[in-house]
Amino acid sequence: MTVKKWFLFVAVLALGAYGFAQGRQQAHNPEGVRGDATSNCQSTFTSGSNLTYFQFCTTQNGNVTEFQSPQGVEHIREGGYLEGYGICDFDTLTRYYDWADGGDSGNWQASVISQPGGPGTFPLKITRTTSDGVFTLTQSFTRTTTLPTINITMTLKNQTAVSKDYALVRYADIDANNADGGDFNNWFDFDWDSAWGYNPGFNTHGVALFAVPSNTTRFAFIQDTPDAPDPCAPVNNLPSSTPWFGDGSVGYDWNGTLGPHKSITINGGYRRF
Repeated sequence: MTVKKWFLFVAVLALGAYGFAQGRQQAHNPEGVRGDATSNCQSTFTSGSNLTYFQFCTTQNGNVTEFQSPQGVEHIREGGYLEGYGICDFDTLTRYYDWADGGDSGNWQASVISQPGGPGTFPLKITRTTSDGVFTLTQSFTRTTTLPTINITMTLKNQTAVSKDYALVRYADIDANNADGGDFNNWFDFDWDSAWGYNPGFNTHGVALFAVPSNTTRFAFIQDTPDAPDPCAPVNNLPSSTPWFGDGSVGYDWNGTLGPHKSITINGGYRRF
């Protein structure tokens, strides 16, 4: 058994008992989302032209709902605009998530945006605290234009006086190359540090969700569905083999224990390849 298969087998055993289902949502339907979730762009960032063109946007809640590069080639803003983050409190099995068009869990306080220059400028920091006051998630966004990259720094803080076993999940419904011309099928694969969706041959553009290596317990994964994962069981929808072809999605999981009033900071983001 390979290291990848062994790790995923262990992950499935550890997390697979706590699944939940979400309906497939291929059509863009902002009226159908739950809670405060939105796919509307609060800030849009654009640079370059033609092959060097790079445009992405973030919502008021810190979702990335557009990634266009090169010019005219979109990888997220197709069909349902699903991207975002989820937290699992393993001590209570409470889930907190916001997947843009995939809806949110309804247990967040309002987002606090710090953006001194106004929409469409850096620095950009978005902070959200869960409605029960257990966790605060702070996201900071920057970009690299030479190799189109969205850099996301996420800091998760345990606001309570007791230790918390947690998972923090990032996810995107990658629809690479304008959803492969509209059929929503891409190739998907992953390794320890990243998960990606793409099309081979002359149409080789794709997007990878990546993490900067750290000592935090972490793993990338892909899904055989565009639907958002369960933050408490993110590997429930692993395909039977990789690379996998179809209408899928990518994710990344960081997990561990946060002591009372302690926080962890992780770095990652999205990169065109």
